[in-house]
Amino acid sequence: MPYQRFFLKGGWAWGLLVLLTCAMGSHAQVPKRDQRAVDSLRRVVAQHPRDTHGTKALVTLMYNFLYNDTAQAGRYGRQAAKLALALNDQQRLARAYYNLATLAAMEGRLDESVRRHLVSARYFLAVGNPLWAGHNYANAGNRLSSTGRFEEAMRLSLRGLQLREAAHDTAAVADSYGNIGQIYLEQQNLPAAQKAYEESLRGWQQAGVTPYVVRCLNHLAIIHRDAGRLDRARRYVAQGLQTAGADSLAAASLLLTLAVLEQHQGRWAAALPLLRRVEANYQRQPPGRITPQGQADLFSIIGESLTKTRQLGQAAPYLRKALALARASNARQEESDALSGLANLAEAQGDFRAAFEYHRRHAALNDMLRAEAATRSVADIQTRYETEKKDARNRLQAAQLRTQQQIIRRQRLQLIGGLVIAALLAGLAYLLYNRHRLQQKVALEQERQLEERQRATAVLDAEEAERRRIGADLHDGVGQLLSVVKLNVNALHEELGTRLDQDQARRFGDALDLVDESVREVRSISHNLLPNALIKRGLARAVREFLDKVQQPGRLRIRLETLGLEETRLDPVVENALYRVIQELVQNIVKHAQASEMDLQLIRHEHELTLLVEDNGVGFSPDELGPDAGIGLRNIESRVAYLGGALHLDGRPGRGTTVTATIPLAAN
Repeated sequence: MPYQRFFLKGGWAWGLLVLLTCAMGSHAQVPKRDQRAVDSLRRVVAQHPRDTHGTKALVTLMYNFLYNDTAQAGRYGRQAAKLALALNDQQRLARAYYNLATLAAMEGRLDESVRRHLVSARYFLAVGNPLWAGHNYANAGNRLSSTGRFEEAMRLSLRGLQLREAAHDTAAVADSYGNIGQIYLEQQNLPAAQKAYEESLRGWQQAGVTPYVVRCLNHLAIIHRDAGRLDRARRYVAQGLQTAGADSLAAASLLLTLAVLEQHQGRWAAALPLLRRVEANYQRQPPGRITPQGQADLFSIIGESLTKTRQLGQAAPYLRKALALARASNARQEESDALSGLANLAEAQGDFRAAFEYHRRHAALNDMLRAEAATRSVADIQTRYETEKKDARNRLQAAQLRTQQQIIRRQRLQLIGGLVIAALLAGLAYLLYNRHRLQQKVALEQERQLEERQRATAVLDAEEAERRRIGADLHDGVGQLLSVVKLNVNALHEELGTRLDQDQARRFGDALDLVDESVREVRSISHNLLPNALIKRGLARAVREFLDKVQQPGRLRIRLETLGLEETRLDPVVENALYRVIQELVQNIVKHAQASEMDLQLIRHEHELTLLVEDNGVGFSPDELGPDAGIGLRNIESRVAYLGGALHLDGRPGRGTTVTATIPLAAN
């Protein structure tokens, strides 16, 4: 199913540019150039070529030309920045760099736009204007998000949100949450995206900005639809249509969401009238209002519905137009959707050769997109931001408490007045203060340990989620493609029939055997990444199945002993971590130890679990590894430490290796 996007030119925050330029207060359109004002400003520049009056006039001139003559706007902006720098006029430097950053974004120079926004933010902070500094960070994050650099984008967007919240600007805060929601949506983190868009919706409703209220409703409808909550998605669409009106471009986006919702439920025929209305709406828009990516996405969705309703002759032109538009605009996600639609159409038409070629190109493009989109998780940045806010509140409360304690102590000393009693009270106060400080240290240390554990949990959860995603991609993507290859080779074999000589028939058989072996290998890898036995039957059964696959008759004999794990399950986090530790240890033995025998024991006691792995291989000296220890060994140590356990390696060259890990169950 193609991923539905918004198609208004410039992305989520582009329409907010005018709103921000007008100090977030009005809803005026992009300003037109006032020639009389331009002539007056030029006279000011001529009369004040080297003072702040000239700088102000140059900044205003740039703004007048920004939306109708970018070349002239750039010249005025550079003059303004140069003069303001010479005068050390930080206020005008901040404004000039903001406009230059906007100009760079309009001309597609996104990296330059980010750099200029950050310079502008620094100057705005220097002159005590955190709100406009927040606008700069938000816009810089939006530029980075549009290029797929989501971690940097999230970091800058959160900084912008922090500054805008401090300035108590409702519309700006709503815009920041919208940008953050878009980043999470691009990462397919639907729960986090939902929370961000709900915050954005509340802000836009409070600010009374209808177009952005409608956009938030549409995004929330898409999120609930993709999460399988179809009734909630329909309610958001209905609310959005009621707010947007019947014939607006925003209404078209909502109708497209509703059409894809019908497709999700298999009502392909019901989706077609909605898609026709969206198509008619797009045709009424002025040139340039609908991006080529938006048109390509719509045509792919229409082509898919026509294919599913067996209107194959009508589906082909839409899908070919979608592919041509996507390629012309270098929109690779839309190109992938069009290739998938053409593959399904070819299968429906019985053209399996064409279907295979489209599937092959679709799979290759998807592999490239996945490689480019492999970015680190941004959830830890959000956690750091929340932690910083909490720490700031705690520091403020602690400072207030210390101030109150000092006032009380001073009043008490003044009332008592006697030297002996004053000394005793001072000593008592000192002891109490030390005790309180120690308690605070203990509390802070406990909180730090908890945060470290939460971060470790997040890292392990992200790793397991990535394993599940890769396993599912292998099973559902490469596995299905190999199945199509097998079908096509079988079909070709049947088509040639008796025309094959004995050698050709043998080569056909070899090809089919290779495909079967590839299918088994893909299934084996995907099952290793996501072991069903661990999920369904627990650690002991999963380890036993894994060792059965690893054991090499005649080369490596494996003995497994488990006690106390057959009837009860451990905590899923403990099971996952221990399973990965065992996988790493066994694979190290198979790859490096040259062992003929291996013993593995998993013994559960009342309050702890013991893991013992022993082999008779070539061995190694753990003390000689030093800082160059392998990634696998560091992963084992970090997982055991995360579980609160202890790891001991006993190895010596020539006499095998013994690894022992003890895990405290009560702590987990």
